[in-house]
Amino acid sequence: MNEKTEKIGIRVLTEEELISAVVEKHKRFLEDDRKEFEELNSKLNQIEESAKNLKNSRIKFMERNEILKEKRQQFYHQAEALLEREIFPKLNQITANKLKEDIKKLKGQIEPEEEQKLKGLFIENLRGTFRVTEFEENLLLQIQVRLEEARNSNLELKGIVESEKQFEEDDSIKDEEISKSKSQHKWLNSKIKNHEEALDYWEKLKK
Repeated sequence: MNEKTEKIGIRVLTEEELISAVVEKHKRFLEDDRKEFEELNSKLNQIEESAKNLKNSRIKFMERNEILKEKRQQFYHQAEALLEREIFPKLNQITANKLKEDIKKLKGQIEPEEEQKLKGLFIENLRGTFRVTEFEENLLLQIQVRLEEARNSNLELKGIVESEKQFEEDDSIKDEEISKSKSQHKWLNSKIKNHEEALDYWEKLKK
């Protein structure tokens, strides 16, 4: 067998050379795996930081959502207080009750577009119920401003609801990326440890 090997020009490696080759192989694997591990580690940190920022933004949006809901109701409450104190006592009960029902619809959970339409009709109906004096014109303007502020709050609320849908999608994507990266992170870490143990074993034999 040795004669045949020598005749075709193949040199059989010594045990020491074989061990050295194995050692070098594990060193190369370790270098490549450690590089990949560091890159993955950096990527994972970035994804986790991004996910954290996303969650913080989502919390702020939720807090803003509650503030806007409260603001919207406050504007309607202010408008109703003016109506109850200054306008409704001058109207007959049927007309006053009809206007109260209209403002109740305005206060409900409706789209800003619908709210704008109902607001216009409400002011128009209110103005048509009696002859408006200069003082009452000022009151109507104050009421109209509060109704418009309430609608603006609702408009911003709609934007938050749409943003929340995007947050949910982004959150899901980030969670999936983190899960995948952590799994790969764990696998690479185990792979590196195996190469380190193998390298330690072969280097001891080399000595």
